[in-house]
Amino acid sequence: MSQQIGSNEEFLAQRYGKKGSNTWRYIAALLLLTALPWLIWSAWHHSNPQIRVTLISFQNEQDNSIDITYLIQRRDPSLALNCTLIARDFDKNVVGEVEVAIPSSSQGSLKRDDTIPTRLRAVNASVLKCDAIDLKGK
Repeated sequence: MSQQIGSNEEFLAQRYGKKGSNTWRYIAALLLLTALPWLIWSAWHHSNPQIRVTLISFQNEQDNSIDITYLIQRRDPSLALNCTLIARDFDKNVVGEVEVAIPSSSQGSLKRDDTIPTRLRAVNASVLKCDAIDLKGK
């Protein structure tokens, strides 16, 4: 009987392979321990940007300008910003662009109303980008 058990184990080893080591589990655990914190940080970092801009409204009542209202949220209110505002016509061509300097403040959220001068009648307006101004480098 003991001979049959030994031959049975040999048969199973030949058919399915020998029991391997558990090194793959250690490698998987190491990858998990490094990848999971990075994944959590990456998700938080990209879902909470340093500067967030939300378009509230725009009014195109004049042929040579358009008014825009937008909300700026900063994690660090001491950042001075430079925002680029654009106006587009019916064919989505840029017909007006202006850069607005926004000084630092004590509030994280700031609602702004600005006017974009245009060369043709604009049908919409948006905030193209808002970048922090590096005052330390100057």
